[in-house]
Amino acid sequence: MSTEAIMPGDGERPSLTELASLLHDGAGELAVRRGGAQVEVPVSVRDVLTRIADVLASGRGVAVVPVDRELTTTEAAGLLGVSRPTLIKLLEAGEIAYSRPNSSRRIPLDQVLAYRDRRGQARRAILDELTADAVEMGMYGQPAPVETDDAA
Repeated sequence: MSTEAIMPGDGERPSLTELASLLHDGAGELAVRRGGAQVEVPVSVRDVLTRIADVLASGRGVAVVPVDRELTTTEAAGLLGVSRPTLIKLLEAGEIAYSRPNSSRRIPLDQVLAYRDRRGQARRAILDELTADAVEMGMYGQPAPVETDDAA
């Protein structure tokens, strides 16, 4: 299965926006008809189509990847937005599970996504704590201090 990004074509955004809206409606059944054959679209496929339509309508590309896929260290580092040496440190620290079937490491996609979610939750918790501290100290919502140049 190819994991290359699929980009929206020129002029497709209006119809993609309309499709996303239709899919979000969720009322009634959704079916695909081709020739004389028709099949009802399962809820799981409808959910995926909704997410894809949302992303494409925003002008970004998508790639569909099976969850059980294993990534190389380079692919996993790219997905997490970290360097390969940083990823290897995370692997060796036990932050992300991996296997080593030969001389190279293989990281299950679901492990990478789970780590990314944990990291995001931790970041949000820290931001919430910092915001609460700023509110408590009366600094939240205050304009930034203006620096003056005393040398002039």
